[in-house]
Amino acid sequence: MENNMRVLYSFWGFITPLEKNSMVNTPDGERGNRVDFVRELQSRDHTVIQLQKMRDEEQFPGVEYSPVGFPDGDIVYCEWRWPTWKNSGNNPQESDYTRQCEVLDHYHAAGVPIIIHDGDLKMTAEEEQRWPNAVISDACVNPRMLTRKRISIPWCNYMQRYFSPVEYSYNYTYVGNNYERENQFKKYYVDPSTPLRESGIQTYVCGNWLARSPEREDPGARITNAPNVAFGPRLAYKDIFSVLNSSITVTHITKDDYTPFGNITGRFFEAIKSGVPALIPWEYEHARPVGLSDESLIVRSSEDVVKKTKWISTLSANDRLGLVNLQEEALRTVIDPRPEARVDLLEQLCG
Repeated sequence: MENNMRVLYSFWGFITPLEKNSMVNTPDGERGNRVDFVRELQSRDHTVIQLQKMRDEEQFPGVEYSPVGFPDGDIVYCEWRWPTWKNSGNNPQESDYTRQCEVLDHYHAAGVPIIIHDGDLKMTAEEEQRWPNAVISDACVNPRMLTRKRISIPWCNYMQRYFSPVEYSYNYTYVGNNYERENQFKKYYVDPSTPLRESGIQTYVCGNWLARSPEREDPGARITNAPNVAFGPRLAYKDIFSVLNSSITVTHITKDDYTPFGNITGRFFEAIKSGVPALIPWEYEHARPVGLSDESLIVRSSEDVVKKTKWISTLSANDRLGLVNLQEEALRTVIDPRPEARVDLLEQLCG
């Protein structure tokens, strides 16, 4: 593209480089990928303007910030935020939903091209109809359909490896927060935890699982119902990779709402970058190729988790590295996670 774009970027989260990414109390699942997206835009001399409140401790080099007002731009890229108990109602604590809708109303009326990325599949039909000229997208292999056809925009990442597999481990791990994953969490983590413990393997779960919330089960009941799961705290993003790396394996559990569409989340990138093989639930139909063609990393039951975790624990670090390499190759046949591909799309829409 000959002309440089001014990309108006609406998101509620962080663009902090990994080494500085120490924020703990946030559900921002895109923080590991957003930096690569911004860097790819900047590498092509495009200007990025953040339209929401800056939540980072310091500005990202080269990014402009405009949390109020409506600066000139060539395209809007909006990571969809939905109404929650924090950002809506009579006494909202956060401004993300209100500001986002103001941004979309303004630029839609002005005729500026808009991409809305519904990464959590939370948009309603009424919300889609509010901005009829916007391109609606999600990160699914088979994008969701509400009022009109969507396009697939996968989460993007340069997939830089941070670690090779460790020589040995006694942990079966999950690093992620408790958001609408109860069924698969029980099946693939709670139920296998007792036989794994009896085999000398600890199930270790980090995230907000013991944090009180009106939206989740009481932490006391959580502990009672999962006596052989060791619950750890939320981690700063820069710390998750060493925890994952020190594990035998992880399982990519997902929300029930995601399975019909194949929403490939950032958990896939994190496991690969950490050098840890990942088990793929059979329910995750569109992700089955990442479980490998021989189904060696596919799990259908808690018994499969026990069997395959014990098997992986017997492999050498080099053999586990081979599995991770195969999983990255397979993932790239399911989605194109390159930041270059996402920026290509924006340039085409502005061309």
